[in-house]
Amino acid sequence: MKTVKKIFIPEPAAAEYGDIFKSAGIDVLTQREGTDAAAAIGGDGTILKVMDLLLGSNLPVLGVNAGHLGFLADSDITRVEESIACLLSGDYEIDNLPVLKTTGPGGICVRALNEICISRAAEGGILHIRVLVDGREVAVIASDGVMVSTPSGSTAYNLSCGGPILHPNLPVVIITAICPHLLAIRPIVVPLSSKIEFTILRSRGKNPMILADGMAKCGSMTEGDTIAVQPSSLTCPVIRTGRRSDYYAMLGKKLGWGYRG
Repeated sequence: MKTVKKIFIPEPAAAEYGDIFKSAGIDVLTQREGTDAAAAIGGDGTILKVMDLLLGSNLPVLGVNAGHLGFLADSDITRVEESIACLLSGDYEIDNLPVLKTTGPGGICVRALNEICISRAAEGGILHIRVLVDGREVAVIASDGVMVSTPSGSTAYNLSCGGPILHPNLPVVIITAICPHLLAIRPIVVPLSSKIEFTILRSRGKNPMILADGMAKCGSMTEGDTIAVQPSSLTCPVIRTGRRSDYYAMLGKKLGWGYRG
């Protein structure tokens, strides 16, 4: 791959960690123009924000965990020198993470790397949502909401709601209900290419919100409104240096599998 000589690191991470890259011979810029790659340094939330900021730029992102879990990271800040050496030698690969998109009732299009979610408002009641996949009805869900998650987002909100963990290379998405009223409502995995439609059949109180990676970017829904979640034509290129090539060992470490309390 292309050797990295100039890297974009947003503030305040550039001020705190930029010297590590500079001492290895990589120029650090706080503007993305003219750079070869970007470094997102922090926890998963910070890494996600940087990836979202760079969508459509085709600038590959190196995720560096300086937080707690770091599922999106390729390296930890304590071992980032190994990843920097790979950038300088071109010894890395690029994975293109899928991106989801939807358009709210107001016509605003949003994209998400982890998940797109319909969530009841804090003062709202239970929602009744019809779920269609490629035009075929799957279920009518009574719940606090529902989400579509990518494989890279499967260890985020989806996991907290009881959804499965997916290997990041699988070409699928997960539909997961949030606190469903019936225990029989379970997550379902469908092809990434699917068109997934949600219709609000009934709601109480304040209108439910449409959230993209946890952010309310395209307003709310009322009874009768429908949104469609589909894969975007954009992808998010991320740098893989091989520092975390054993995905299953990484999961075990992050989630504490095999350790007794």
